[in-house]
This record gives sequence, C-alpha cells and structure tokens, in this order.
Amino acid sequence: MSLTLSAEEQAIAAGRDGTAMAMRIVAESARLLAAPRLIPIASTHIDGALYHGDSGTLFAERLVEGGARVAVRSTLNVGALDLMGCSRIRLEEPQRGMARRMMEAYRKLGCEQSWTCAPYQAGHRPAQGSDVAWGESNAV
Repeated sequence: MSLTLSAEEQAIAAGRDGTAMAMRIVAESARLLAAPRLIPIASTHIDGALYHGDSGTLFAERLVEGGARVAVRSTLNVGALDLMGCSRIRLEEPQRGMARRMMEAYRKLGCEQSWTCAPYQAGHRPAQGSDVAWGESNAV
C-alpha cells in the first residue's frame, strides 16, 4: 500500500507554500506507517516545545526560517522555562537561552502559548468526532 496525497497536499509538498519540510516529515512518517492517505485534522497539541537539547531549538527555528506557520489551532506542551519566574529555573546559560529561543520559535510559527500538558483544561477541547494530532501522554 502506498501513500496517496491529495492535489492540495502534493502542492504543499512541492513547496507551494514554502520549503515544505514539515509536510515531507508528515508524509514520510505516514508512508512508513503504511497509511493510505492523510486525514484533515481540527487541531494539534505540540509536545516538542520542551527543551531537551539544541537540536529541538534548531529544528523549530529552521521551520520559522522556511516560512512555516501552523495551519490549524496548535497549543504547546510545557516549556523548559517559567516565563514569570525565569530566575528560579535550574537551567544554566547557554541552555536557558536556547530554551527561550525554542519557545519564541513556536510562537512565531503561530502556536498558542498554552504551555500545558492538559490543553483541554485551558479551553482547548476538540469537538466530539473531530480528528486531532495531539502529542503528550496526558492529551491523547
């Protein structure tokens, strides 16, 4: 079974809206899982906004540099910094700066700065029957 992309998805993958890095990752993941097609989703909850090393920050910044923007409502899992009490965080520079850069990159992508592992408690409750792409064990 091979993955079949719609005309719209093919146009996105071909770079119509920018560098298409995210679409290539999604399509290749779907192909590896033997999915016959992609499905429309109502929202996402992104689990990759917690700093675990420079690669996550550099990935998010590369998406921004390529002109990426979220296409559906997208909330964020917890971040590595408490923006209200940053001085109390046990993260030294330069890691603190990289964590801050990651959080800023996701804001630039158009994500809601929810910073929670329970987006449904912060008002992000999908309608019954809607398909979502949520990461984070508490949100799936």
